[in-house]
Amino acid sequence: MKSTKTRAGSFARIVTAAWCMLAFLVPMTAFGADTGTIKGKVTDRADGEGVYGATVTVGGTTLSTATDMDGNFTLKGVPAATQKISVSIVGYAPAAQAVTVGADATATAEISLSQTTIMASEVVVGAAMYGQDRLDVPVTANVVTSEQIKEEPNPTLDSVVDGVPGVVVSRAGGQTSSSLQIRGSNVYQGGGIGTRVNAFYDGFPINAPESGEIVWQTVNMNAADKVEVLKGAAATLYGSAAMGGVVSVYGHLPEKEEIIAGSSIGFYDAPPSDDQSAYRESYTPVFWNSYVGYGNKDGKWRYNILYSHSDDNGYRENTDSYLNDLKIKARYDIDATQYLQLSAFYNATVGGYGRNWPYDTDMTGAITATHPELAYDINNAAYYGDDSTLRKNALVGLNYVKMFSDNISLDTKLYYTHNGTRYEYNPTAETEYLYPGSTVSKAPGAFNETYSDRVGAGTKLDWKVSDAHRLLFGVDGNFTNVMSTQVTATTPVTGVLNDIQESNFASFLQDEWKITDRLTSLASVRYDWNGISDDMVGTTPIQNKSVDAVSPRVALNYKAMDDMSFRASWGRSFRAPSLYERFVREGGFATLTPNPALDKETMTAWEAGVFKQFGERVALDIAGFINNYKNLIESTSSDGTTFQYENLTKARIWGIETNLSIKPVDEVNVNLAYTYMNAKNKSYDPNTALASVKDNPDPDWLAYRPEHTASASTTWNATKALALNVNGRYVSKYKNINMYNNVAGTNYPGDFVVFNVGAKYRVNDNFTTSLVCNNINNTQYEEVAWFRAPGRSYVLGVDFSY
Repeated sequence: MKSTKTRAGSFARIVTAAWCMLAFLVPMTAFGADTGTIKGKVTDRADGEGVYGATVTVGGTTLSTATDMDGNFTLKGVPAATQKISVSIVGYAPAAQAVTVGADATATAEISLSQTTIMASEVVVGAAMYGQDRLDVPVTANVVTSEQIKEEPNPTLDSVVDGVPGVVVSRAGGQTSSSLQIRGSNVYQGGGIGTRVNAFYDGFPINAPESGEIVWQTVNMNAADKVEVLKGAAATLYGSAAMGGVVSVYGHLPEKEEIIAGSSIGFYDAPPSDDQSAYRESYTPVFWNSYVGYGNKDGKWRYNILYSHSDDNGYRENTDSYLNDLKIKARYDIDATQYLQLSAFYNATVGGYGRNWPYDTDMTGAITATHPELAYDINNAAYYGDDSTLRKNALVGLNYVKMFSDNISLDTKLYYTHNGTRYEYNPTAETEYLYPGSTVSKAPGAFNETYSDRVGAGTKLDWKVSDAHRLLFGVDGNFTNVMSTQVTATTPVTGVLNDIQESNFASFLQDEWKITDRLTSLASVRYDWNGISDDMVGTTPIQNKSVDAVSPRVALNYKAMDDMSFRASWGRSFRAPSLYERFVREGGFATLTPNPALDKETMTAWEAGVFKQFGERVALDIAGFINNYKNLIESTSSDGTTFQYENLTKARIWGIETNLSIKPVDEVNVNLAYTYMNAKNKSYDPNTALASVKDNPDPDWLAYRPEHTASASTTWNATKALALNVNGRYVSKYKNINMYNNVAGTNYPGDFVVFNVGAKYRVNDNFTTSLVCNNINNTQYEEVAWFRAPGRSYVLGVDFSY
């Protein structure tokens, strides 16, 4: 094992190198270029009125702006030449126009847009790592727009994406761990361990590197403009942690000075009369949220600062939470061809440590009865009721983008992330015992803590070699230092932090080939290497201290008609085992055993799909997928309390996704989605299977993968000031879970339909009010076994902008 001095030296060298790269990247401002101005107006082709909020960009430059309330725009500092300006906005088909700009002169442009469905108007960035129109994307991707994000007050990332086809979010309540799976990519596990979905904020990773965890419900979205969800082979370019998919959040940058503020307050309605929980007797939990922000575009500078706060009593015992969140984004346009951009956030949360509802045990600890009628209480509140969770997460990321010409651009990034979690079990001065006479106890001040610091850098070169070929080259790497009482290769000492390091390096190459006017291929290959610092687990050698893999992808897009395209893709990806999966030793009430033989897992993905736009009113997307997993990493248990992460030999998940977008009239948008999924453990053997696997209604089904999911949303702009929305989702009953399982499937999660309704009224140009009722039918359901989800709640919000 390396000495502490050596580890500290390695970390210091990486930090020093990152700062040296930053200094090297800061460019000199270009002088002497002949520039002019473009002024214009974007209008609706149907009625000739100005279109507000459309994005206008100049091709081959970094210049962009947005239209004002009347559809007018101004672009300054445009290089003197014939320029292509492009316009895009949700709900309209993209458009472009050539404009000749003279030195020290003003050119004009008039562009009209045709209305279309929201899905047809999407521009997808993540699939190829540069912008593509919806009809040109060769893989499946979904976009959540700014308008959809803001349908309810104080949106969080989990609620924003849980209606996306193929996405399932499993939450245990409050700020307790949650899981997000895409096409069945991962099981629910405490601590978010081993997620196969990578999340990015402005292109920077935000998953906790030691576990892959993101507490999705604590990612505040008040400063977000857009979310993209990539699936299957679409995520191959994003490396190990993205084997199951990618969720990318894009932060907001203003086009003019703006001051925004808002607040919302709500309460949780009473549970049904048959509920007997003591927590909700004569008590109505409330929650409130507020935010304030300032942004501006001043010459070469654009920036946005936003602070958010939330305070929630908790809809059930120990789900209370308290959050502070600060997001900063700034961009400096050095000239028309290069800019520096900073993305940063810090958030801190404090809340209860979520526990399941009460149950009875015998003298051996075996469960004899469970009590869903007490679903809003927690088991053994005297012992667990004072447990709490404290989290801190931070990102500082810097991008330098340089457009060398219309055909060549360079994007280089440096970043630092911090993720910290502390569990406090006994804040009292007395030792707490699990039950009278028990030998299981918690000493005063007992805790577990894990925090990680990661530094990383990467660069990619985008080169349009010819009209037929567009190449993308890239490299990236990061180094992580983890300090933990739970994740350790050595025998842990209570309350003592142990350190371990992890390193990653990758390189990739992609070629977009326009084979014909209608047929395009997107081929890529990525190499990844992952290594850890320790050699032994106790006295046992680690068999796979480092792992590597080559991940290829081939995708085709055939544009059969101007409004219809077919796509097909094949890709292979891998995931290195996380430090938590390798070494974690304690998880709440469970004991875990490190696995020194744990190896990487791989996935081969096939997909075929079609996107069809029927005029301006209807768009349909259908995709079929097959994901074959080898050495899939899952937790197993022989007794229900002791777990270990192991490699399953084979698993297969296949399914069909449908997404229908309808605009029956200009004022109404309807979206319908349905996913069927078949998730099988191909290694299942009833003769050797553990009880945690075998004692399920369908023992060879993969745990926590629902067979059917569906979502629906309708927004009606009743007037120019009033918008009404209703949305709902369905998740079928789970066939297999990895804890509290039984052959009959009693008290299994899923099997629910939840509807939400909302209204938003714009009082004037600066003031908006909203009223939302979540779970209007007050459905009592679970997303995680024995953890009741929220019932009906009401939220009243106000938003101010200037």
